[in-house]
Amino acid sequence: MRVTASSTSTEERAESAPEENRRSWGRRLRTALYLCGLAGLASVLWAGSLRMDLLSPWAQLSALRPQLNVLVLLLAVVPLWRRRLVLSALTLVTALVSTAGMLPPTWGTSGSASSGSGSVGIAVFNVSADGADLAEIARQIRSTDPEVVSLPEASSGYAGKLVDRLARTGNEYVSETDNPLVGDVEHPTRRSTGPYPTSLLVKKELRPEFDTEKVAGSLGTLDAKITGSAVTWHVAAVHPPPPLPGATSGWWASHSLLKEYCDFERPFVLAGDFNSTLNQGPIRQLTSGGCTDVGRTAGTGLSTTWPSFLPEFLGITIDHVLVGGSEVSAADYRTVDISGTDHRGLITEVELPRLN
Repeated sequence: MRVTASSTSTEERAESAPEENRRSWGRRLRTALYLCGLAGLASVLWAGSLRMDLLSPWAQLSALRPQLNVLVLLLAVVPLWRRRLVLSALTLVTALVSTAGMLPPTWGTSGSASSGSGSVGIAVFNVSADGADLAEIARQIRSTDPEVVSLPEASSGYAGKLVDRLARTGNEYVSETDNPLVGDVEHPTRRSTGPYPTSLLVKKELRPEFDTEKVAGSLGTLDAKITGSAVTWHVAAVHPPPPLPGATSGWWASHSLLKEYCDFERPFVLAGDFNSTLNQGPIRQLTSGGCTDVGRTAGTGLSTTWPSFLPEFLGITIDHVLVGGSEVSAADYRTVDISGTDHRGLITEVELPRLN
């Protein structure tokens, strides 16, 4: 009987060995897949530091860094179900390191400014190829009375109608539109008007002198020299192209051409749809080159501007107001919903010390 029992035990162990091996390989495979997924998420979270956001798909996915960071934090709970403490700790550290790098450019702190001689009101409305409700935008401008209104994707006709509507209630603005030519560079006669112009409205009393800046890409950029203030200053309505697959070099190049304004002799304001978040390389090169993002100064990391059909905490901020210099305070910073466009409007008031 002992011999029979021993034989039976040996046979059972022999039969169970393949099953244990399969389970072991299954655990290893799941661990490997988990680590590969974590590594992929980490590459997106740290794309800017690794200079990977020059390439697709990191250039596009890096805009979702806050949302992906939350996803990694949630993933840290999954290994705990199987008591995989090392994996959980590794995931948690990945999320915390990313959070530490993400918060500074998103949630800034600053004392609020009080409206005064150096205070300038700025509004940004991407009107989605003239689709935004003109009456709603006019109502927002009347209620906040900004000195400057940047209108990405607004044609000269749209901007003219807005100026006329505002003039009826005593709000006097002048406007200019840049609708750059696109197409065959070698044969200028074959080039055509681009589909996304940019318009800029400035209060008439500021006596703006408009100029078109030569920024690469098919989207317009306008510069206005403000001569009606005690100190001459500049403002530009900008709209660099988005980081489409295969076109990330143009995305970077268009932002690079804006760097010179961050170290301008006079106060310089850049306002518009930058198609880049504060956690992406193109904007980071501007904020590290001397420009201050008013949203960061105001500490409004959750006030996102696109897409407007999602709750703000699920969106991203690609519409910005940047000011050359670091001595900038925000008296007001808020987003508003506008019908007919997938962007939220951005309204802010900043104090520029060099205007005092």
